[in-house]
Amino acid sequence: MEYKGHKLKKGKFITPFNEILTQIGKEEQWYLGRLPEYIWMALIYKSNSRKKSFQLIESILYELNKYLPPGDNHPKISNILKLSEEKQKKFYEYLLTKVDKNILSPLTIIVSYSVSRTFAKYFSSNKDTLEEKTSKLEETLKEFSSQHSNQTTDLRYLIFFYMHLKNRIIMPAQHLELIEQYPLLEHDNPLMAMIRPTIRTLEMVSPSFEKNIDITYLELFWERMSELSECELFQIKFDVEDLTDKKESLEKTYKELKYFTDLFHTTSPLNNKMLVLLGIATFSYKRFLELVEFNLYNTITGRSITRSLIENYIMMKYLLLREEDKENIWEEYQYYGLGQFKLITERYEDSGNIYPNSHVDYKYIGLLVEEYKSKNFIDMDLNYFGSHNIKKKAEMVNESDLYKHLYDYDSIYEHGLWGAIRESSLLKCDTASHQFHCVPDIENQQNLKSVWHDSKMLMQKTLELLKELYGYPYHLEEIQNGKN
Repeated sequence: MEYKGHKLKKGKFITPFNEILTQIGKEEQWYLGRLPEYIWMALIYKSNSRKKSFQLIESILYELNKYLPPGDNHPKISNILKLSEEKQKKFYEYLLTKVDKNILSPLTIIVSYSVSRTFAKYFSSNKDTLEEKTSKLEETLKEFSSQHSNQTTDLRYLIFFYMHLKNRIIMPAQHLELIEQYPLLEHDNPLMAMIRPTIRTLEMVSPSFEKNIDITYLELFWERMSELSECELFQIKFDVEDLTDKKESLEKTYKELKYFTDLFHTTSPLNNKMLVLLGIATFSYKRFLELVEFNLYNTITGRSITRSLIENYIMMKYLLLREEDKENIWEEYQYYGLGQFKLITERYEDSGNIYPNSHVDYKYIGLLVEEYKSKNFIDMDLNYFGSHNIKKKAEMVNESDLYKHLYDYDSIYEHGLWGAIRESSLLKCDTASHQFHCVPDIENQQNLKSVWHDSKMLMQKTLELLKELYGYPYHLEEIQNGKN
């Protein structure tokens, strides 16, 4: 079984990339593990035009190739800092004939005297304050954070260029000739659509050329940057629902449900089928009422309410579908639910009152279990009612879309899975040096998209089901509203 290229294996849809690649560690990821190593080239790149930057950095990389040993196939700053003091001096002296030291000065807040006296000596500058240096690094991280952007691809081309100098790239001559055109072409050139993905792929696999990746510099870089910058939190604000039409909708729902309730009282007070269907619909109405009365549209609770409305509606249709096979399904449904209550009370009787202030009224629900039948005759079924889970029930009553597009999402909230936690309870930090991390939203700044339209639709569907079964006096409603 496949889903958009994903293969189902042992209950998990496996992405095509994970079929052929092992998971990438942090030190091998572009933003976390590679960009900090090449940020010295990014600073130089930013200081000139694109064309001049290529020429300038390529000449610098030619020079660097004289000093880095054969095993160091990447122009990483950590590799440069491992060079002997003499080699570092020679390379930095050459570098300063090409670029102003103020361009690389921001890096001295990371590579300070305690880390590398030689680097700090050559590139320290008082022109910018500590805050300004931090800001320049922050801006550079943000600008090159996307591994697919044009300017990031430019930087990745320069990494490829150095690897080619080291004779680490073996490929057909015609492909190499095409890639070598890269710095000469503008990004709107049609050829670039073919060249850019090749460059990104070649650079992406470059960590595989390294036996052991030393993360000492990476740890230092992120630790210093994190210490020197503050969180900049942002949240997505969804419109809060206008309440003008909510009261009217609630009144209409109440009026329609009251009609069926009165009909039940007067014509079929002992009809189990009508009792069950009205009971489920009333439960949905009370959840709908909570949504409106407590203005829960943009909340986590709103998603729980919507999920409940979906499940109730599907259950009503499922019971009607199975009625043809099982005449006593309405009673079975009641005693299945009471069996779940019985299970709770049995545990209580076995264990005692473990939670004395619990919201569960064990004695009262025990009375409900035995309302019409001794508990000795009520089974406790641990399976799904009707032996079908909600997904299967939805398929059987032609409501798969409700399950796939709404119920499954709301269930993620009901179970507190990470997707729901991330969307509702964590704020994004926009500070690049904090690795765009998340912060708990304890001030409740993040709201969610409103569930009003879905919940209203589901309540209407529930009532339409009752209208189809028992009829509804639309003509009386029109007369009451002053229509002919």
